[in-house]
Amino acid sequence: MNGLKLQFWEQWEQLCCYFMQEIASKHGHSVAYQTYGSRGQSQYGVDLVPKNSPLPLVGQCKMIETTFTWKDVLTEVEKTDGYAGALQCYVVFTTANRHTTIQDQQNSGVVYRHTRPDGTTFPVIVKHWADYETSDLSFVPANVLRNIFPNAFDLAAMVRPPSADEYITSLRAFQSYVPTRITMADLTWLETYDFSVGWMPERAFDPFQYLYIDLQRVEDALRLSLTDLLHSAGYPEVQATLLAGKEFYSALKEFVESVKAHIVGNWAADGTSILTVVDLNGWQRLARQFGSNAQYLAQVYRRAVLGQQGQ
Repeated sequence: MNGLKLQFWEQWEQLCCYFMQEIASKHGHSVAYQTYGSRGQSQYGVDLVPKNSPLPLVGQCKMIETTFTWKDVLTEVEKTDGYAGALQCYVVFTTANRHTTIQDQQNSGVVYRHTRPDGTTFPVIVKHWADYETSDLSFVPANVLRNIFPNAFDLAAMVRPPSADEYITSLRAFQSYVPTRITMADLTWLETYDFSVGWMPERAFDPFQYLYIDLQRVEDALRLSLTDLLHSAGYPEVQATLLAGKEFYSALKEFVESVKAHIVGNWAADGTSILTVVDLNGWQRLARQFGSNAQYLAQVYRRAVLGQQGQ
């Protein structure tokens, strides 16, 4: 799993319990998993067993940074000869990097089967942490993911697609809240202002910049788990709109950031504050970009906020 690193072996065992539960579910069995015994006890190569179930599907967890080869897999498999329970499938989970010997075995087209002392056999499956994608964690409870990966605050949202009800709730909040920040007058300015002159009234740009600032602060608070900041005025409203407002907020960022990156404060002849680029080399190109970004933001506003299709 790129970008997500486990810190403790207990976390790996906890995740692997859910992996085993999912594997069992795909084979028609609704059963939870638990660790088998405890450290220091003879586990006979078995770490994970069904909870209150005789299902003969068990697992082994190997949280290691060193090399883990097919020979190492077979060493674990041989230990199961002393396991008292029945075995019909054995899954080895490892955090080690992929090894060619394991890949060669997996690509051979033949599933390895181990023969036990009583003559019964079972297939051996190897799963690498690197093989899993974020979407593969959708069945793991959100609180478990947050405890294991506290820095990935939005992982639960990433792995579980939002429900229709959640999206509708966010959409209602979005279409209700954004017009209080970016009004129809602001929209008209976006669509009609001549950005090619190379400057703009600061007061006209302010509503977009202020919403952008609040958006950045909410996203930072969520990313850093600074929940106290989310109590600030306006922040709960912004947070409630994030799901449905992705396209709009992306366009808002593009417009505001393009202006903020180049603009210089100045004064107009009437004494009002303006933002200008006319003193910069190539300012005409920048002005055209401002206008293009403004038009795109206006189009997204009409479509996403006002629900006007075909704009």
